[in-house]
Amino acid sequence: AELPIVMVLNRFDEHPEFITHVAYMDGGRLQKSISIKDESAYAELYQLLHLKTSEIDLPGSDPSFQLPQLKPDEPLVRIRDAKIAYGDTIIFENISWTIQAAQHWQLTGPNGSGKTGLLTLITGDHPQCYVNDIFVFGFQRGQGESIWQIKQYIGYVSTALQWEYRVSISVRNVVISGFYDSIGLYSKFTDEQFQIAEQWLQVLGMQHRADEPFNQLSHGDQRLLLIARAMVKHPPLLILDEPCLGLDDMNRQLVLALIEKICAGSNTAVLYVNHHSEDRIRGIEHHLSLGATDQMVPPSEPSSSASS
Repeated sequence: AELPIVMVLNRFDEHPEFITHVAYMDGGRLQKSISIKDESAYAELYQLLHLKTSEIDLPGSDPSFQLPQLKPDEPLVRIRDAKIAYGDTIIFENISWTIQAAQHWQLTGPNGSGKTGLLTLITGDHPQCYVNDIFVFGFQRGQGESIWQIKQYIGYVSTALQWEYRVSISVRNVVISGFYDSIGLYSKFTDEQFQIAEQWLQVLGMQHRADEPFNQLSHGDQRLLLIARAMVKHPPLLILDEPCLGLDDMNRQLVLALIEKICAGSNTAVLYVNHHSEDRIRGIEHHLSLGATDQMVPPSEPSSSASS
């Protein structure tokens, strides 16, 4: 009988050719066990470990594509005593919330708790943003600013965006389209933007798929690309609205690994939105829970308030 061999390695690509199975441990727990012959599972695990262990820095910004500067002493978002109501139905009221630059938040709550309404107060898509006391990216809402002046500072990813992105387009061009906030690419891009997109694909471990059609990728890979698309312009705020919705466990781990990399390696504030507070992402230390009594804010940062 052949002698079983167990090798303990730090790098996924260090195993010799005779290895038949791979077990992945993280945080003291066995996360995944696969057969080398399962090409799909092998590729997903390789991509996950690439995201978690790669020392590739997040790409820089395009020098010719700079957002108007924000004042360093001002918060990105300040909401005071906000209320959303439809007739006699109150969705929420007395919500005060401040998001500082490079500060990472998790927003949780069940369906109907007002998560989407609160997000649209920030993005400017809700008609009641003008009757609330809302300061975003240097603008006090209701003083003549346009919605596009607000949105230029936000990177946004949601399952709805993924469903809308049904145009025929390559993987690389999806990332480049983030410079123009467009679904599809209709502008002539620069060499610098091309290189930045290539660098993001290297971060994702997807550089070999740059010319493949976006709509032929798995839902998990599409979600990763849309996050990269949202980050190419280095927005002050990245909103991730249910980014793991509908994903299996491995693709969910891939998305969370990318979010952790962004939290650790960029100056972008991350707002991670989901139903349950059980999700814990390294780097996200602030939590606002809607429709519950357990809203949590670190006591050492009174400026980061959340109350209802």
